[in-house]
Amino acid sequence: MVCNLLEGKKGIIFGALNEKSIAWKVAEKAFEQGAEFVLSNAPAALRFGDISHLAGACNSEVIAADATNVNDLEKVFSGAMDKFGGKIDFVLHSIGM
Repeated sequence: MVCNLLEGKKGIIFGALNEKSIAWKVAEKAFEQGAEFVLSNAPAALRFGDISHLAGACNSEVIAADATNVNDLEKVFSGAMDKFGGKIDFVLHSIGM
């Protein structure tokens, strides 16, 4: 059921790799409910997963980042803040190795 619960909310979702990952499912549901978000995962994971498919389906962009690298994380947050005009409402960290 779509009720636009997240209409106008903007965020970052880390860890979507493929259709079996929790972050992927959360991204799909968040998009259905009106959220906008940036997707992120490690550069190596981007080569193995299907995140570009999810990004296309959710009208999102992907910013590669190693979650253990502060400079990479700053790039994700500044990129998301630029895209959304400085406002971030939520962050989903669903990275598992």
